[in-house]
Amino acid sequence: MRQNVRIGKIDDFKWLAAFLVAAIHTSPLESVNATADFILTRVLARVAVPFFMMVTGFFVLYGAVEEGSFGRIGHSLKKLGLLYLAVTLLYLPVQVYRLAGGEWELSAGALGRAVFFDGTYYHLWYLPAVMIGLPICFLLLRIMGSYAYAAAAVLYVIGLFGDSYHGFIAKIPMLGKIYDGIFHISSQTRNGLFFAPLFLLLGYRAAVLRKESSVKKSRRIFYLSLCLMCAEGLWLHLGTEQEHNSMYLLLPVCMTALFDVLLTGAAVWDVRRGTFYKKGPMLFYFLHPMMILIVRAFAKLTKLNFILEVSPVYYLAVAAGSLCAAYICLKAGQYVLGIRKGRKNK
Repeated sequence: MRQNVRIGKIDDFKWLAAFLVAAIHTSPLESVNATADFILTRVLARVAVPFFMMVTGFFVLYGAVEEGSFGRIGHSLKKLGLLYLAVTLLYLPVQVYRLAGGEWELSAGALGRAVFFDGTYYHLWYLPAVMIGLPICFLLLRIMGSYAYAAAAVLYVIGLFGDSYHGFIAKIPMLGKIYDGIFHISSQTRNGLFFAPLFLLLGYRAAVLRKESSVKKSRRIFYLSLCLMCAEGLWLHLGTEQEHNSMYLLLPVCMTALFDVLLTGAAVWDVRRGTFYKKGPMLFYFLHPMMILIVRAFAKLTKLNFILEVSPVYYLAVAAGSLCAAYICLKAGQYVLGIRKGRKNK
């Protein structure tokens, strides 16, 4: 029963994480206040993707290690690969349009970088990152045991200096050349080698401990680390040259505390969680960039420019459209599966 409550709280936060990812790509406060928008989308919202990775570590990685077999990892990689292929095909017409317009380079190097690191569309980098990170974490745990966390932390720090802290080493000739080589292979260091392993392992850690920790203590650590991460983000944003802003020094601390909060206490919503409640966040995540394109096209065709100019309206339009699209896709999928089952029963 306790585990059901915990999983319920994770399901609750999936929705918030999905809406935060949409915020990153739409900048809801841009027309209100640029600094507030930076804090929301470039600092606070950065908890979203690590959270999803920790959920994978909590369920998939923990189960594989407990079984002592790579089978569960392989099964998960197969499912992720098929999902990656399906969503890639969904956005293929958009990429073809960009290619025709000269916005995208088609070469073996660019294609390989997109498929294995950057994602075949900008929000899809998450899938190859997890697909690379899972086997790395499984091997690290089998070979190094508890030292796997230290190895993942080292990888994260290396990635950190290719991301938010890049300004500190960019002007050092030797290190600058090393990172230039990394960027030639992967446009950013928030990939399955540097970013994903640590958060997958932190999710695994949460499953291993499974203890009743103090909710108040975890909340205090979370709020404190979140505030300090905001200060870190602003300091880096205003004072250094950042390559990107996905990785912060305090992000792993913040995520560890957040996950501890979610695994303790009562569920946020005392309701029956249906299929859409559980599957909706994933569909929302993968469909919201398509809704961004649709909203922008609608605003231009109807000359309702305020939709794009007033950033909160733009965000709400994308979020509402993404919710509707996710619901329609889920119902359509259930309908198709129902027809197939009916044919088999006949």
